Amino acid sequence: MKTLQRGTLVSAALAGLLVLGGCASSGSGDMSGTTGSGGSSANNGGGSGSNGSGGTTTTASTTPTGDVANKGGGVLTATGNAVSGLGSTIGGSNLPGASALGNVVDNVGNTVSALGTGVQSGLGSIGTNPNPIGTTVSSTGNVVTQVGNTVDATGALVSSLGSGPLQPLSPVTSPVGGAVSQVGQAVAGAGGTLGTALSTGPVEQVTQQLSSAVVPLTSQVTTATQTLGNTTGLGAPATNLLQTVGGGVANVGTSLTATNAPVVSGLGGVVTATGNTVAALGGVTSTPGGATAANPLAPITGALGGVGGGSNPLGGVTGALGGAAGGGTTAGGATAPVGSLVTSVGTSLTSTGAATPLAPVTGAVGGALTTVGGALHH
Repeated sequence: MKTLQRGTLVSAALAGLLVLGGCASSGSGDMSGTTGSGGSSANNGGGSGSNGSGGTTTTASTTPTGDVANKGGGVLTATGNAVSGLGSTIGGSNLPGASALGNVVDNVGNTVSALGTGVQSGLGSIGTNPNPIGTTVSSTGNVVTQVGNTVDATGALVSSLGSGPLQPLSPVTSPVGGAVSQVGQAVAGAGGTLGTALSTGPVEQVTQQLSSAVVPLTSQVTTATQTLGNTTGLGAPATNLLQTVGGGVANVGTSLTATNAPVVSGLGGVVTATGNTVAALGGVTSTPGGATAANPLAPITGALGGVGGGSNPLGGVTGALGGAAGGGTTAGGATAPVGSLVTSVGTSLTSTGAATPLAPVTGAVGGALTTVGGALHH
């Protein structure tokens, strides 16, 4: 009888382990992003495994560090697009050799964009990518390919110099240009091979180990920074300030893009991406739901305002800054002078440039500055 009971207990324990194994498999599947495999594991583990895993309600997200890297990569990508746009503008002109020169500039832009894309897809996905360093490193192959294309286009440009009025130079430009193009083609071909080598084998193992060591470290540093910001009360106003400034800069970029003016419109994307990067830095200084402040300078004016008692030796200073000399402290007007100045500059820029050919640009920038000034004024 005791033997039978022991056998029953052992069977129950094994069944429990199998159920737990099903839960663990489900959680692993969801973290890797393969929802289908996660569901399959949960079903094999039993209905209780699916309900207990919680994998369907917890999804991986990019860390604040990853978000900053992603936005920073976006600046590179936008810069590359702007350069490529400039190349298209040059290539569309009627100047001699403009088409070949525009192609070179376009490929330079593609090279910068490839670098930015590599940063975004790798380091910019920290928190969701199991090997972000490896992804960015392997993208070097694509960058090399684009460099090769640029060299190839440069060879075509050199060859084109021996045409038209410069036809007598053809015996020199043609062979030189051809040689340069061959070098570019070889480099472009090597880029594909390099990308494969960097994404597989020993290199992949090294980058995976680096990611496993570096990613947790960045998370710890970010968490410590956020905790410090929340504890001191400086995190939320810093976040507010960065997001306000970043949003203002991004709005300027959007306005520039909306002008549809050659070159200027392309630069709008760069300005917007830069503003987004500045705003993303705000996520590093405090956690969502942490200590909040109505004004970015509230802790400063609060410190200057003194504590209680109705008497404040710094009342004159805090009065000028918008603080309170009495028992309470109001920081709403701390940035009002700065806001008024920014608004004034924006209004002046808009009115001054209204009668010039740059009116679309000055109007966009002036309007954005006025918006930022208004936000700082309140």
